[in-house]
Amino acid sequence: MSNNVKIAVIGGDLRQLAAAKLFADNGIETAIYGFDLYKGDFSSVTKCMTPADAMHGSSAVILPLPCTVDKININAPLHDGKIVLDDLLHRMTGEQILCGGMINIDRPNTYDYYEREELKILNAIPTAEGAIAIALDELPITLHGAKVTILGYGRIGKVLAERLKGLGCIITVAARKDSDLALCESSSYKPIHMRLLSDAVSDADVIFNTVPSVILNEAILDYIDLDTLIIDLAGRPGGVDFEAAKKLGLKVIWALSLPGKVAPVTAGGIIYKTVNNILKQEGVL
Repeated sequence: MSNNVKIAVIGGDLRQLAAAKLFADNGIETAIYGFDLYKGDFSSVTKCMTPADAMHGSSAVILPLPCTVDKININAPLHDGKIVLDDLLHRMTGEQILCGGMINIDRPNTYDYYEREELKILNAIPTAEGAIAIALDELPITLHGAKVTILGYGRIGKVLAERLKGLGCIITVAARKDSDLALCESSSYKPIHMRLLSDAVSDADVIFNTVPSVILNEAILDYIDLDTLIIDLAGRPGGVDFEAAKKLGLKVIWALSLPGKVAPVTAGGIIYKTVNNILKQEGVL
């Protein structure tokens, strides 16, 4: 990689710091701002006193995932203060590339790395492992021999089913596509169409939902045993009617953003690979 390129990483958590270290370790000048609460090793990255110092001379600016929570300030949990997003944008030149997660900014040369397919595929691995860790902590039984229902057979559903099969689970998968149901059958999972969702959930020890819409509504929740653990892996608004579940006495864990929580260094490596691909495509690297 060229030593003439500089990258600025502004705000974020351990994932962004891990990504910054990987850029630096691969010969890219990397400046960071917004990590003053972090007490560990910064490797060969350059800590800056202001965002302007970090961005000065940079070809690309990398923001967190999510870029912002309140639409005003950059998401910076490791910073003792606020970093106003508009202030940063006003300091950027039109030539600088901006990469952020869940970023919604009308600006040229801006890329949402969260929407990249390679990130979503690789993020399914720590998501699945984190979900299994939750089940191991919460269930009074072993996963070996447990009756597991997975709702949805996309990126996360496929990785999760594979991992759970290795642990000896009895797996049912509910999906909509006939092709997905055929894939489930070929992997020795019990396939059930989503229109028969009540059958899929009625006999489970644990249910993992990956569908980002409320499919576990009150009518379906009524079929679920009180001892069943529900782990919702879907992004907002989630896949569970949480109020109805509470009223019925069901235990639901909404496990958002698992990659950053259970494996931040791995998740940072995934962000690094994804942003690296973007910068290569744009001719920066």
